Amino acid sequence: MNGLNATTELKLKARMTNVDELNYTIQVYPLNIEWKYADPEYIINEHRFKNDSVRQIIRNVVLKYKDFMYGTIKVGSKDYLFEVQVPKGFDTGNLKEIITQIGTEIKDEIMKNENEIETFRKFLEETEF
Repeated sequence: MNGLNATTELKLKARMTNVDELNYTIQVYPLNIEWKYADPEYIINEHRFKNDSVRQIIRNVVLKYKDFMYGTIKVGSKDYLFEVQVPKGFDTGNLKEIITQIGTEIKDEIMKNENEIETFRKFLEETEF
């Protein structure tokens, strides 16, 4: 697995784990980068995300889709980044957009953090006190 850089897209993969009368339950996990879960946070590309941060990114993306009536968003597993229920009949094109956008938001957060660290490191190297 490779690390992320400005040109690398964070790829996510989903697997269906349950079906009921109204919903499919899917678990989504990163596909093309190193990641792990160490309670209470995920480590993705050496960047630490608290469970609540991951949940908030997902909520922010999902709320843009009015017809996506999701149940709970589960985070905090070594097996997946998040788990969510998808209503039966939900447009798969929109689902792909949602999951892709979540990946983009996570990558953007990682890149922002890495740029901030690099800027501060450069400041320390160039500055005498």
